[in-house]
Amino acid sequence: MANLKTVSKKMTSLTRSNNNLVSTSIQVPHASTGIAKGFFAVVLFAMTIPMTKLALPLFSPELIAACRAFFAGLLALVVIGLNRWSLPDKQTCVWIALAGAGVVVGFPYLLSYSLVNLSAANMGVVLAGLPLMTSLFAAVIMKERYSRGFWISSALGALLLLAYFLTGVSSAGWNIQTAGILCLVLMFGGLGYSAGAKASQSLGGWQTICWMLVLYLPFSAIAFGYYAADEAFINQFTQTINNPAEQRSFWISIAGLLWLAVISQWWGFRFWYQAMAEAGAGRISQIQLLQPFFTLFFAVIFLGESFALEQGLFALLIVLAICAALRSKSSS
Repeated sequence: MANLKTVSKKMTSLTRSNNNLVSTSIQVPHASTGIAKGFFAVVLFAMTIPMTKLALPLFSPELIAACRAFFAGLLALVVIGLNRWSLPDKQTCVWIALAGAGVVVGFPYLLSYSLVNLSAANMGVVLAGLPLMTSLFAAVIMKERYSRGFWISSALGALLLLAYFLTGVSSAGWNIQTAGILCLVLMFGGLGYSAGAKASQSLGGWQTICWMLVLYLPFSAIAFGYYAADEAFINQFTQTINNPAEQRSFWISIAGLLWLAVISQWWGFRFWYQAMAEAGAGRISQIQLLQPFFTLFFAVIFLGESFALEQGLFALLIVLAICAALRSKSSS
């Protein structure tokens, strides 16, 4: 009997070892592919600000936000129907609704509204604070505990953002309302990212963004119909499409809007939420630190904007502060 027990223990130990080896071999590819997906999503998202600037000459901020959600929602509805996905449970639907309030409603509208008066370069620097806001919301939503070093570095990043806001108020003519709206942009973005990451833990990235868009599809359809039927927009649209001299700008605005709806609002989030589910929100947030620099680069390429040394310096300092915060978080 004693020999049988010994053999049984050895077999159990061997089985556990084999299971550990198998799970390790599975997790490593997931982590590496998750990082690759996160990097790809960051590059796609970095185009959002330049594409919004290209769409604004023809479309209002309200219509841009409505078009993003409506057209992406229709595509998501088709994907859900083809895959025959079952409806998520109630708790997951709560997280999906919270995430949608951030990245389907609040963030797209406020971003478009801000870019009416702000340059893409300025907005790119402001969005350098998005990983920090995402981590702060994750502390509440995902119950993550951070070290003292994280909060110190986070406070430094917040102070740098505040300094950039104050610089914009004094030199670029920003008012308090503009600074407040920019803060709301970061808050809605952080809420959408962190709540979406929570939902993707049970659904995966692809289902998370599709269900999110379908959940808000009735509201986006109403908003799209309301703003697209505006008489001023219809007159401007008709005049622009019938004017040969404005054909180039017309199709550029259309292309920008299509990018925002198909890529920024829908397809990019497939990789973003999948990356968070596979590699972890903390690790993917570090990849997001590259987004301001990609945005500045695309603003120069697509918009012909020039950014000052001051903008690059602030972006670099904010990124370094947030990187220190995330390193403290991962080591805690």
